[in-house]
Amino acid sequence: MSKSDSSLIEHTVQKSLRRYFPQGTPFFILGVSGGVDSMSLLYIFKKFGIDALVSHVNYQKRAEASDKDAELVEGFASAWGFECHVATLDAPEEEGINFQQWARQKRYDIYRNLADEYDAGGIAVAHHEDDQVETILQKLFRGAGLASWSGMEVWDGEVFRPYLHISRSQIEEYAEQEAVPFRTDESNLESGYARNFLRNEWLHQLKQFFPGWKKNVLRIADQAQNYEEAVKWIAGQITDSQGIRRKAYHTLEPGLRRALILWLAKQQNPELTISQNSLRELSELRNLQTGQEITLTPNLSVMRDRDYYVLAESSETSMEPMTIERFELESNVLQTDELIISLQPHKSPDFETALYLDADKITWPLTLRSWRAGDRFQPLGMEGHQLVADHLTNRKISAAHKSEALVMESFEETICAIIFPPIKNQAPPGSISEQVKCDSNTAQSIEIKYRY
Repeated sequence: MSKSDSSLIEHTVQKSLRRYFPQGTPFFILGVSGGVDSMSLLYIFKKFGIDALVSHVNYQKRAEASDKDAELVEGFASAWGFECHVATLDAPEEEGINFQQWARQKRYDIYRNLADEYDAGGIAVAHHEDDQVETILQKLFRGAGLASWSGMEVWDGEVFRPYLHISRSQIEEYAEQEAVPFRTDESNLESGYARNFLRNEWLHQLKQFFPGWKKNVLRIADQAQNYEEAVKWIAGQITDSQGIRRKAYHTLEPGLRRALILWLAKQQNPELTISQNSLRELSELRNLQTGQEITLTPNLSVMRDRDYYVLAESSETSMEPMTIERFELESNVLQTDELIISLQPHKSPDFETALYLDADKITWPLTLRSWRAGDRFQPLGMEGHQLVADHLTNRKISAAHKSEALVMESFEETICAIIFPPIKNQAPPGSISEQVKCDSNTAQSIEIKYRY
């Protein structure tokens, strides 16, 4: 890398600072892992005299190597005049946990807490152009809608990414020229995670087959941004302080209707995920009477209010999934804040105030969790399946109580029961599936009661 190339990287960072912070560079929480990307950004912050608190997260995933990462970050942060905060976490060992997703959530929780504590003006990270490409491709492959293909922004009001238009190879050359110290995370060379697979097994081979492919992917982000701006303009035309004007909404094509609802929902909660099944349910909006609603997620519904549609958001009540083993119920009664769950001989059941599931018709272990949009089950007495959202509506469960509903799921992910607050004390707390109903051959049953 020539001196001019090196200056180009520094100039790009300075240009972003001037563009997004014209009133002056704020105090940042700077995330530093110890890798070449974040260490070079820390070096640039030092070179420009940008005030920041360095934050490093040690997941203890790589034993001694993880500790050496922390030592490097802490040592050079101190040497370069920065206060450093190191958080040490225990990486989860449970099967089925997506470590990278878990780590990202924990990392940003720490950044946000520090930003609040230090009254920081933003969180700075070293995401670069290659990260942007990988992010767009992952969203595309996972079936995310066009609006999601816009990828990351240099400044989104919370996170500052000054490297977003700089490639990984440029950063590596810059670090070499400036003698920036860094450590290599060997786990990034393994392809066990989706992003690593793209990076190690696939993306580096595309250049010989599709010259310029990377720039083409980045153009997708520009097109997605144009699409989002168009949806935003449409939203401005057919919404007002009371909600979405019903007549205007139904002049749109079905695809635009779904896009509009999704865009408006994302304005309320950018992290929101709505399944394609739930979005398809919006085709029934025209048939709603005033006061009726269509549930998109356990915490979000679209409700008709005379000549308007309103996005109604309930409080967050989702619970962490709870695994229930049969041997646990054989020796103890499980009690949560609301429920009493027990395993017992099937004698004299009280169907008026409890749910009963045949314990031998279940593939153990069970999982107790909040219901999700798109969940389906086979209600008792029905031949076909039904959306949990529709079943709750049919049972006349209020919007507030819908968000509190739980499902009990067997090991093969079959929903055995829906559990919701009983409408009155003398009523069962939910519905069971036809597949687990008790009969004359039932020896042991799971009893589920609400704690009144």
